[in-house]
Amino acid sequence: MKYKEFVDWCNQRACDGCWSMKTAIYCIGVCETINAEHFWKREKIWREQYEEETVRDVVEVINKKRKEFGLC
Repeated sequence: MKYKEFVDWCNQRACDGCWSMKTAIYCIGVCETINAEHFWKREKIWREQYEEETVRDVVEVINKKRKEFGLC
């Protein structure tokens, strides 16, 4: 998942309410940290520091729950 795809995913979850307050705060923190960097460094920082853990522990878990409840 690219950083821009993660941001789009976060925006979709903010609209549909399919995440907890804790997850929302975590995702906002990740976006704020990455957006504080120059735009040409963002994808590299995302890939090196956040992608693996965030996709595994946040995105995939929420997407699985959405499928279970038929929200996809």
